[in-house]
Amino acid sequence: GPKRIFLASSPDLVEQVLVRDAAHYIKHFGARAFKPVLGEGLVTSEGAYWRRQRKLVQPAFTKSRVRSYAPIMGALTEDMLQSWSPGQRINVAFEFGALTSKIALKALFDLDSAVDRELFTEKLHLVFDIMTARLRRVFKAPLWLPTPETLRLKRGIRELDQVVHGFIEAGRKREGGSGDLLSRLVHLEPEDGARMTDKQLRDEAMTLYLASHETTALTLAWTWCLLSQTPDAEERVVNEWRRVLGGRIPSVDDVANLPYTAAVILESMRLRPAVFVIGREATKDLELGGYRIKRGNTVFMNQWVNHRDPKYFPDPESFTPERSENGLQRKLPKCAYFPFGGGQTVCVGNTCALLEAAIILAGVGQRYRFALAPEADIAFKPQITLLPANKIPAVLE
Repeated sequence: GPKRIFLASSPDLVEQVLVRDAAHYIKHFGARAFKPVLGEGLVTSEGAYWRRQRKLVQPAFTKSRVRSYAPIMGALTEDMLQSWSPGQRINVAFEFGALTSKIALKALFDLDSAVDRELFTEKLHLVFDIMTARLRRVFKAPLWLPTPETLRLKRGIRELDQVVHGFIEAGRKREGGSGDLLSRLVHLEPEDGARMTDKQLRDEAMTLYLASHETTALTLAWTWCLLSQTPDAEERVVNEWRRVLGGRIPSVDDVANLPYTAAVILESMRLRPAVFVIGREATKDLELGGYRIKRGNTVFMNQWVNHRDPKYFPDPESFTPERSENGLQRKLPKCAYFPFGGGQTVCVGNTCALLEAAIILAGVGQRYRFALAPEADIAFKPQITLLPANKIPAVLE
């Protein structure tokens, strides 16, 4: 169509876009298309506003704060395991999506009610399905035009806003020392004295929920798919869990003693990155790898492509966690491996996501293995994230 798009695949060019020339790029049209839902959250905002919001949100992801979320992760993982039984058929992607959603809503909103959780999730899926369908079309009706689709979208966003503002009101009534992220943001005292408005709180809450819930769920689902197809790696990681944990859900201190588990997760994110492409739009004429990038042109950087470069990852299609055991990431060029993005916009919750994935993986993997059902058709549905095209049916053993 009318857009001119470049793909930057060598690490130095990716670094140029995300780091050296970052001041001359903004987020691309795909990210901006979700502003009707996400507002001015960290995923969509720019410039001085983004920097202020990032500074306000950052304290919620300090080492001590991230550690405080671990008991929630462990307890809800145990609840899920109690509902399972040997021989049961499950949809792997659905189960881990439900679990990480519960963890995100508890850590973010202190939300335990299944009714509120289901209402929130239902409204969110509705508006995102509509927005994703719109993004895929070359020609789309403007949002001000009252088509049946835009009316459904606006109604869904209004209902979602009502739910989130209810969470914010409840957060205001809780003490500032409450464990959930929203209460901390509500009672935060910024240096400039300007607290977040309800709209800012709403936008960041929505963004952080999506970023923390869906990407971790996908990482877990794809990891189990890869392990079920790689018996040697599965046996080795299970032996690590048995040796270190002896059957219990890991605590935050246990995770440091699970180096092969960390390697499994890093290798899974190499082959199946939940966020598989990021993009930037030039705000002035620039040069990139000998090409002229004009103002308004888009540059895509594709983790799926870069993570398969045989120059840095020999036998790139194989699932080989051992490649990450000896500090491979420290030896690579800065943007040869970037599952959490790069530069100043690197994911604020990356440490939290890795901790959550390790706790759930080890907690579940000591009790059950997943035997993919014979009819399983593992295919990809690349949207904003790397979704499975079909269900991932498996039998619990």
